[in-house]
Amino acid sequence: MEKDFEVLWKENRKHILESDPEYKKIVESYKMKSGADWLLFGIPVMAAIVILETSPFGRELFNWLAGVAAAVVTFAICVAVKTMITGNRSVSELEEDLKKRCHEHYMKTGKLTD
Repeated sequence: MEKDFEVLWKENRKHILESDPEYKKIVESYKMKSGADWLLFGIPVMAAIVILETSPFGRELFNWLAGVAAAVVTFAICVAVKTMITGNRSVSELEEDLKKRCHEHYMKTGKLTD
């Protein structure tokens, strides 16, 4: 029965997530709507440029890799900051909760959702 649930979840995961109002709200909050949003997502570009200009590495490839690493890390930090500012849960937390609820419902009724 667990295996059947996992198969059903994989097949219907996207539809279940997209029909959840909280998921829609979280996804909508990731869209860039204000100047502050543009600033938060511009910071990784600035970090990469600073690393490229001040990098102590002698080789160009290492400079670019350091710039990419800086951009990825600062992007992750900016997304975390924006999530904290908006007060939304992360998509992975919400997905985990929805999967748990669907699992409980499946065990009771044999269906993923009503």
